[in-house]
Amino acid sequence: MKSIPRKLLSCCALILLAAASARFSGCGWSQLEQGQVNEQPQESAEVADQIFDGFEMTLTDNGILRGLARASTAEKFGEQQVLKARDLTVLFYTDGGRVRSVLTSRRGIIHTDTGDMEAMDSVVVISADSSRTLHTEHLVWIKRDNRIHGDSSVVVRGPRGEVSGDGFNADVGFEEIDLKNPTGDINVLGHRF
Repeated sequence: MKSIPRKLLSCCALILLAAASARFSGCGWSQLEQGQVNEQPQESAEVADQIFDGFEMTLTDNGILRGLARASTAEKFGEQQVLKARDLTVLFYTDGGRVRSVLTSRRGIIHTDTGDMEAMDSVVVISADSSRTLHTEHLVWIKRDNRIHGDSSVVVRGPRGEVSGDGFNADVGFEEIDLKNPTGDINVLGHRF
């Protein structure tokens, strides 16, 4: 029986390895022969540095309590300096430490470098006395101003009626609110407009 030269075995092994590699990477043998293999690495899914279950974070500005954020889950992405939260609830406070309003949303992003926050997907803000509600799909809270704003459609309901708009800018208790393109039914001093 003749022995197979070692160089021939090495070449066969390399060819088999290349074929197997091509098979498992999703390209066919004909693509290898024609030089059509995509040599660009595929982007990997974003991976969190840390994952928190039952997340809670105090939001302060120069020692003044501005809010308390809670989420069922939060993922920390250190390079981006963000926390991505699910099932977000935020209590906003007055300077005196009383709850001013409560925000809920399905998702949120807390920017760890600035303390600013975004809420998205079924966002609802309810005043502390439950007399006013704000509904939108996306809003941004700016920590240094302690204000919320958004460019998506918004509906505000209160004791004097319901108003909708294409965006808004408001204090966190939404007592002072500016709406873009407001429409609705408002009761002013007993008269409906």
